[in-house]
Amino acid sequence: MRALLVTSRVTFVPRNYDDLVCGLADAPEVAALLELDNAAVALGAKALGVVALGAPRFGLTLLRNLTGVSGNRRRAAYRRAGKPVRRVATINDPDVLGWIARLGIDLVINARTRVIYRAPVLALPRLGCINVHHGLLPEQRGTMCDLWALAERRPAGFTVHRMTARVDAGPILERVVVSDGRDRDYLAYLRRAARREAQVLRALLHRWARGEPPCERPNEPPAGLRYRRNPRAAEIRWMRARGMRL
Repeated sequence: MRALLVTSRVTFVPRNYDDLVCGLADAPEVAALLELDNAAVALGAKALGVVALGAPRFGLTLLRNLTGVSGNRRRAAYRRAGKPVRRVATINDPDVLGWIARLGIDLVINARTRVIYRAPVLALPRLGCINVHHGLLPEQRGTMCDLWALAERRPAGFTVHRMTARVDAGPILERVVVSDGRDRDYLAYLRRAARREAQVLRALLHRWARGEPPCERPNEPPAGLRYRRNPRAAEIRWMRARGMRL
């Protein structure tokens, strides 16, 4: 198996999500890393805006990741493993699709990007595309699902699922609870979750490469489901009042 890991150049996760990104560099099934370049002046302004909204640790982590050395760390990890790293604006570019085809990629793993994969990308790899959703599907959908769950003192975690034309709608491959809902430090939770994601993906890829594809479970949302979004100022204040460290 030859898998391609796709992630954002900048994330809001401590160490820029490198516990997962660099943690998979030496996985034998991972053949290359593709970074989607979301770094821009607007992202720095967004980070400062998050600080002003009442989530200073969150905003400063994003700013640190934007200006830090994560790119060098990632390139060094994949260079040591003899694997290419490429940075592009979008995975949907025909030139990028050609690069993926030339690498002989069997599976694409999407982790922490906000890009909608178009049909040509979804159809290209032999084994398809999978996504790491940061919520417990099928009931936790939208954005920042794990933060909302912790704020409400409910279990939080992540789901690995197949990617389809509809966002977060493909069959579930892995569903992992990281917290029972008592965690109050969101950044500490994110780092612990990233390490767990790396472990789960390594095991999944290893089994798949041995000819043991993952079982696929239905991913039908329950009736009356509330789709989550990024919290606004009043919601951040509510979260902090409930003890969340942001």
